[in-house]
Amino acid sequence: MSRIWAVGLLAVGAIATLKTYVVVHFTTLSLFSDLAMISGLFVLFYGLTGAVAYFSFTQLRAYLERQRKEKLSPGAGEPVAKETVILRNAPDWGLSQAEADVAIFVAKGFSNNEIAEMRGCAIATVKSQLGRIYQKSGLESRYQLIAFVTDEVCSMATEQRSDKKQVMTQDALPLAGRARSAA
Repeated sequence: MSRIWAVGLLAVGAIATLKTYVVVHFTTLSLFSDLAMISGLFVLFYGLTGAVAYFSFTQLRAYLERQRKEKLSPGAGEPVAKETVILRNAPDWGLSQAEADVAIFVAKGFSNNEIAEMRGCAIATVKSQLGRIYQKSGLESRYQLIAFVTDEVCSMATEQRSDKKQVMTQDALPLAGRARSAA
């Protein structure tokens, strides 16, 4: 993370230097410029460029977080399930329908033999499809795939639960013999 900050600060410095050079070189300031004026311009451009970079970074981060939440939150009638996670990520990963099916079976815990049997294909085909799934998704093993899917399902369930208003049992069900508390 510190390397990202260092590169960002260097980039802002380089852009500020370039802006200062352009202003001093292409204006009449070059005839009357002194070190204090050039330094002042550099500080001004460094601050402005840094502010724009920070604003852009925060906006991009917020946008990507919103995109991630939209992708995770199930739509109307869409279940929080392993299939949902695989099917939502399949287009991003570039999985074919057969590869997505194999990924779903793996996420559900089936062995290669069981998957081949259910799909009516050879074990070598399943292994080949698994290799392409790992390559396309950036995951390295069936355990990483299972862990990824499980984490996403948990995130979806947590977000879905936090979005709903909590209903008290006594408000939802008319319970005889209990006095309602004044809310």
